[in-house]
Amino acid sequence: MQPNHEDFPHGLQQILKRYDDRMRLSRASELASSGRLLEAEAYLCPGRHLPMSVAELDMLARIHVKQGFYDIARRRWEDAIKTGERRDEFEECIKVLENFLEYKHQIWIWRVRLFMHVAAILLTFWLLIRLGLFSTSFAK
Repeated sequence: MQPNHEDFPHGLQQILKRYDDRMRLSRASELASSGRLLEAEAYLCPGRHLPMSVAELDMLARIHVKQGFYDIARRRWEDAIKTGERRDEFEECIKVLENFLEYKHQIWIWRVRLFMHVAAILLTFWLLIRLGLFSTSFAK
């Protein structure tokens, strides 16, 4: 029978907790890298409780980016910034995410504009043909 962690002195309990946290992060990383994102997320958030370590918050944010949940990812990086550790790194992650989302928005706008131009050209040809101002027969 394994002894309960609560039976150990406080210092040893902290060492074992850090070890457990590293193992959980390692396992979640392994799951995420193999595409099992929901399992990795569940592993990091047992009982739907947010992790407290910056490494786990960062991992969770990256999982959310892969899932396409950009707002949640941003919140996890903001949570990580609040801890004060690796602040510059997480601010950079948020900046890169914002740039990506702006780019995606611009792509969407360009696609809509392209569709509108193509539709206008096709409508113009259709009207010209219907009015008899444009002949589709070239062999006369």
